[in-house]
Amino acid sequence: MSLFTGFLFTHLMGWSQEIITYDRSDFDLKGPVKSCFVFTKYGQEQYQFNKTGQLVEAATVFGENDSETTYYKYEKAKLVERRVENYVNGVLDKTTSMANFYSYDSIPQLKIKEKIIGYDRTFVAQFNYRYDSIGQLTRVVRTNTQGRFITLISHQWDSLRTKKSTAYWLDSVPLKQIDSIFLKAGGTLSQLKTKEFDNGIPNALELRVFNKKGLEIELHSTIYIEKDALLVPKKASSVRTKYDSNNHPIEQIFERGVVRQTKKNLYQLDGSPFKNWIKKITTPDNTYTTRKIVYFEE
Repeated sequence: MSLFTGFLFTHLMGWSQEIITYDRSDFDLKGPVKSCFVFTKYGQEQYQFNKTGQLVEAATVFGENDSETTYYKYEKAKLVERRVENYVNGVLDKTTSMANFYSYDSIPQLKIKEKIIGYDRTFVAQFNYRYDSIGQLTRVVRTNTQGRFITLISHQWDSLRTKKSTAYWLDSVPLKQIDSIFLKAGGTLSQLKTKEFDNGIPNALELRVFNKKGLEIELHSTIYIEKDALLVPKKASSVRTKYDSNNHPIEQIFERGVVRQTKKNLYQLDGSPFKNWIKKITTPDNTYTTRKIVYFEE
């Protein structure tokens, strides 16, 4: 499952409550990158950007006749259309290809409508997003063939404005809580803790820790099960990451239970002033990934 199929699936299931767009930084790219081709063992990934850095096209090519391509269309920097097209054996699969359309209304506060239509002309879903006066998402109404579902989102700051708690409620049942901790008021994000619920019962906890540059240096994940009216950790894992001076991850330590594994990355840079990598070698697996990067002309 690619990044974009995964996003679409969770979005339709109601787990994602934000409109998500991507830019160069999401793909570890710096500078005026126009396109990036990533060669992997399962195929090729292709990314195209506009001059402001927004992602306009993303494709995963599995073979000569099999691919998944997502197109993004913007007007005045706002996303107005997203299309996902899947080709199987050289033929467009209309049952899994979809189009998302977005409309905006800013009076009195921002409201966004998202309508999702299948290429086979079936109605998939509609989302209505409402925001408060400072641009925080407060309400999402999802409508599909199964009914109408309302997610309410609350935002609370502590007195020092260094901790923000965001709670999601789906039809009055707790869905998710996100605690954001900052180094100081208006400063860099230091920690991000996400607690997820299943039928109102906590079932997963994720903690992300960031350095002063905003780079993730720790990720801790725990899955819980209910046993004798108590929540018991079922699975726990962690990833610790170190970076070089170019902010590329050079070492990652993975832990799951008593198993511990260290992986290191070596990079070959493209020679540009932006120091983007074009080859990454990962040990001890001895696997490598190569990229071809094209820049906009000055």
